[in-house]
Amino acid sequence: MSSVSVDYLCEGRSDEAIARRLIELAGGVPGVSYLRPQSGTGKSNLDRKLGGVNAGAAFGKPVLVLRDLDHDAACPAELVGRLLPARHRLLLLRICVRESEAWLMADLAAYARHCGTKAARLPQVPEAIGDPKAFLVHLADTGHAPKLRRHLGDTRRRGVPDWRALGEWHAVFAESVWDPQRSIASGRVPSLARALMRLEEVTRDG
Repeated sequence: MSSVSVDYLCEGRSDEAIARRLIELAGGVPGVSYLRPQSGTGKSNLDRKLGGVNAGAAFGKPVLVLRDLDHDAACPAELVGRLLPARHRLLLLRICVRESEAWLMADLAAYARHCGTKAARLPQVPEAIGDPKAFLVHLADTGHAPKLRRHLGDTRRRGVPDWRALGEWHAVFAESVWDPQRSIASGRVPSLARALMRLEEVTRDG
């Protein structure tokens, strides 16, 4: 295995799990996470940290940043150019199209089992879904994903917002079930394939 350590900055806990899986798959070692929940999570907090993390990458430590595209730009390249026009080569700002949930759903059979649904009910082109989180909440609320529905029911009774409950749900899946290679092999998530390719370049050259 490569001795290259790769730090990471993400929007939330589920993305951290995704980042660690990708770093390990690329042959690297997950380093320090720059996510600080006590100071806020989400893309706005991530965006505020980008300048400092980019400056730190100049000292030779690669950093993987996972940021959702959502509807903030027409394409990943446009968003990257706007967020970090002078990006250091070791700052790997990878854009999830449209959200990291698409990368997980592309592992179709495994994700369907995790939610208790049929693979046919999941999007065959997950990157084309405008709001993956809303899609999944609707799938659960209509009774088509009973395992996810039970999870949301439990967390709602505790006052946990759906977006955080989904983060918990996806962190477990990403850590213990998800196979990024299956997602990539499906051909459904080109943004994930590009992210892994760039990571492999960094760990190989490091």
